[in-house]
Amino acid sequence: MWKSLRQRGCKSRLIRVYAGEEVLLIFKSVLVVLLLDYCFFQSFAALLPLFIPGFYFYRKERRALLHKKREEIRQQFKEMLLLAVTGQKAGYSVENAFLKSYEDMAALYGSDSSICRILREIKAGLSNNRKLSELWKRIGEECAVEEIREFASVFDIAKESSGEMGAVMERTARIIVNRVETQKEIEVLLSAKKLEQKIMNVMPFALMVYINATSPGYFEGFYHNLPGIFIMTSCLLLYLGAYLMGEKIAETEV
Repeated sequence: MWKSLRQRGCKSRLIRVYAGEEVLLIFKSVLVVLLLDYCFFQSFAALLPLFIPGFYFYRKERRALLHKKREEIRQQFKEMLLLAVTGQKAGYSVENAFLKSYEDMAALYGSDSSICRILREIKAGLSNNRKLSELWKRIGEECAVEEIREFASVFDIAKESSGEMGAVMERTARIIVNRVETQKEIEVLLSAKKLEQKIMNVMPFALMVYINATSPGYFEGFYHNLPGIFIMTSCLLLYLGAYLMGEKIAETEV
């Protein structure tokens, strides 16, 4: 069940897409459809088929938004783990160390942040006598955050086979922190290339809008006639092919 929730990416209780964000995604997708129609066809009849790339754009932007929220959870989980390790050193049990970090996480990220919702899930699960490792594993699956899943596995093994939970937690936290920081550095390095790609995606439309604005009727011969429709459709397909190729190259697994 948790795997299917993760794959859909929209039914998680811990990763929320708010109504304002959904409206913005729809607005941007409609804007893309209108821009494609204005630049390539200038025909109401073309709007319906153009909703296909518009829908693809909506799905892509939604996935990007969910990815951003997962990255935020990853960063927040790292900070919470460090606080839990500190709490254990202060003498708290591992369960209480996690729960104690709630106040600091709420002060840092707000009580409605993903990490605070996660900690409330942990608290509710512990009150129902659920194992902490089981709760973390379920949360990792639902959020699709590899570090949480790996932490749950390590924690489960350590809980069953070793009494040195403090040392295990500290080593695990150090490894996860280093991994998250490395991923963040790589994302920063790739951000410049992704920005260049976005600029290149927009440039053809910027040029066409500029020419239409400064030289009205310049592309008139390509609209509302069969040869022009064929040429502009071919150009659109070439652009979409280049766009998809660029997106594939930019999807670098970190």
